[in-house]
Amino acid sequence: MKLATKNLTQTKRWLTSSERRSIVTIIASSFSNVSAEDYLAKYFDSSDAFERRLRLYLDGGEVVGYCLLTFSRESSVTVIRASAGFLPDYRKGSNTFQFSLSESFKCWLRAPWKKIYYADTMLSPAMYRAIAKNTGIVWPHPDHTAPNKLFELFNPNGEVSDSAALRCLVPVNRVSNYSHSELESFKTSNKLEIQYYCKLNPQFNRGVALFVIIPVNLTQFLKTALKKLRA
Repeated sequence: MKLATKNLTQTKRWLTSSERRSIVTIIASSFSNVSAEDYLAKYFDSSDAFERRLRLYLDGGEVVGYCLLTFSRESSVTVIRASAGFLPDYRKGSNTFQFSLSESFKCWLRAPWKKIYYADTMLSPAMYRAIAKNTGIVWPHPDHTAPNKLFELFNPNGEVSDSAALRCLVPVNRVSNYSHSELESFKTSNKLEIQYYCKLNPQFNRGVALFVIIPVNLTQFLKTALKKLRA
């Protein structure tokens, strides 16, 4: 389904009251064990990011999903974090990939000499697959050696996945609102990225997320472009 989109930037033009209410509804439908209002305040309004970029997805003028990217400075590194949610009938992991890639590329273009990483949690096997199958370099990944030091830096309080010997798990005390049939489809999936995610993080529907790191640099964009061409 092709959805209309609307892009917002916190330092220029941000959410209206109506859009905020729609996002609260989407958050409530996407996650359990979380206050939607508190989630909105933490990820959309807190002062820990120097910029936020947001894409709203609309069907007939109604906001049915969002993809939020936050940009913060941690020591000498720029860290990009993300949050995404959709109403149940509109969930498709690849919806947000193009927006995330283009905004990350713009961030790198503004300061190509700086170290920039996407570093954040993923509760969804489907979201991990959407990223892993389209991105040139992503950690953890069965075909890429993950740099332990970066996981220790960005996820120091996380837990170690026994299957990867990597600090790539994070208890987040919220879960995605998956149906029983959706959970079963993940467990029996023949898609390699889904299988790998479930192997690393078998507790994903019990409040544990996978911590994922993606370098944002020229090598990344070249390998990603090559991967897309081969596909």
